[in-house]
Amino acid sequence: MIKAITFDCWDTLIDDDGSRNTKRKEYFAFLLKNKGFTVTEEEVDRFFSKEAELFQNFIIDHRKTQNSMARVRTLLKLAGLNLSHDEINKAADYCDKIALEFRPPVIDGIKEALEVLVKEYRMAVICNTGWHSANTVRNLLGDYDFPKYFSHMTFSDDAGVAKPHKQIFEQTLAKLGGRPEEAVHIGDSEYSDIVGARGANMRAILFAGVNKKYKDNNTADFTISSYDNLAEILEKM
Repeated sequence: MIKAITFDCWDTLIDDDGSRNTKRKEYFAFLLKNKGFTVTEEEVDRFFSKEAELFQNFIIDHRKTQNSMARVRTLLKLAGLNLSHDEINKAADYCDKIALEFRPPVIDGIKEALEVLVKEYRMAVICNTGWHSANTVRNLLGDYDFPKYFSHMTFSDDAGVAKPHKQIFEQTLAKLGGRPEEAVHIGDSEYSDIVGARGANMRAILFAGVNKKYKDNNTADFTISSYDNLAEILEKM
């Protein structure tokens, strides 16, 4: 019987749309041009794609996430651009807090589902941070009134470990007072969420309502594209 549920954040609770990434690219292009670099939109895209690849590789190699400061430094290295310490701090702060200005939308149906689930289950969030710090994401979720549904929120930069490492799941379950065999994790990533949850001996549900990359190729117990029948699925589990 399921007694505890943990949720991923991005593309599970809130839509990781492209608005903030667009603003980061615009800001980075401005920095380059301000320093006398001629850069095309395609070149900026390549810098960001390579940085994203290196960010994911860092998680695989170290089971930790890099913050906005580290990610800005990686972009600067890729572009061959030197900035002062104050300029790097300003860029990192902008990239972190941009989510509070250009707010991503809440996933359709999640609030309605949580209203039902909170009456029956202990629930928590497990979120890998990156461009946005735990403080920024916590503020964003607070503004959307998510905390009333969750007993605990775990963020990788606070925990010192990232999904899919089982430790971040174990830490969260300890806060909930739940046992792995009585818990399920819901998220959009096969690697971070499904493989991670299984490594912690939890069951797993893949949410493919926004990120459809793993919809037809995953190892989850169930795959859903909306939250309409989540309560019924959990009862079956």
